[in-house]
Amino acid sequence: MSDDLDWNFAGRDDAKAEIRAAVEYLLRGVTGSARADVVREIIEIVSDVANGLPAGQPNPLDDGFPGG
Repeated sequence: MSDDLDWNFAGRDDAKAEIRAAVEYLLRGVTGSARADVVREIIEIVSDVANGLPAGQPNPLDDGFPGG
């Protein structure tokens, strides 16, 4: 994880609460297949962070086809 980000979380539980609030915000009013698309985007963001990719950078191993 980048040291460039200086978040002021009280701890892990506080950080998780912020993530939950952000997810709820992104899903607010979204239904059906659009909701699934938003969830997929969230999972991609988490995956990029876990793999150390900078924000907004495409995954060089993603060929755009289903199945990874």
